[in-house]
Order: sequence, then C-alpha cells, then structure tokens
Amino acid sequence: MRGFPLLRLFLVAAGLSLLGVPVWLLTRPAPSAPPPAFAPVEPEKMAVYDVLLTSSTPARLAVRVANQPSVESAGPANSLTASFTMNAAEPEDLAVFGNFDPAAGNSALRVEVHLAGRTLADSTFWGTGLVEDVVTIPKP
Repeated sequence: MRGFPLLRLFLVAAGLSLLGVPVWLLTRPAPSAPPPAFAPVEPEKMAVYDVLLTSSTPARLAVRVANQPSVESAGPANSLTASFTMNAAEPEDLAVFGNFDPAAGNSALRVEVHLAGRTLADSTFWGTGLVEDVVTIPKP
C-alpha cells in the first residue's frame, strides 16, 4: 500500500471505529430501572390444629409433625388428643401410628384434625399390628 503512513494509520483507526460502534451498542449494559419498592413481608400466620386419634381396640397411639415433638400415649389407649401450632397457610403433614395387639385382628385408627371447631381432615386406617400412615391437612 502506497501513501503516507500517518494517513494509513488514520484510515485504519477510522475503519475499526466504524466497526466497533455497533459492537459497543450491542454489548453495553442496558439502563436499569429503579429497584422495585418492596412490600412489607407479613409474618407467618400461625394456627393451632387439634388432632384426635381414636382406635377400635386399645393400642399405643402416636402422632408426629415435622419440627415438633411427637405426642404418644403412655400405654394402650382408645384415644389420644394432641395440639400442634403450624403455619396456617401451609400446614405440615401428620404421621400417625397405631400399634395394635396382633391377636386383636383387623383394627381401625381414626384421625380427625380440627381448626377452630371446623373439621379439616377425617381419615380412617385399617390394619393388623402396626398401622402407620400420613394425613395431609388441607389448606383452610
């Protein structure tokens, strides 16, 4: 290429600038909007759920809820009452156990869950020996 070196330098710099402008426009950070205003977070609404276990024959009864101490009968009993405090919006599942005398044959374990006088769940489980199941509490 003939010509003046300073002119060639200027032409190369101008050409690279023309090619670099579209790349810069595409890769520059977009202007950001102001951060959204945060709504105050409401604390979890807690509710007391009453659980009643009733068995057809005397059995060792127990009920468990995640992150809370389990409630068990001291010996064979026909019923067990427990209260658990849980998040009202998303209550935990209950694990219920009934350890029946195998000689008693087929036995039933009824589970009732109440919230403020309303029945939320009412389930009956049948079995011989150890009856264990999970009761899902519906959202009120």
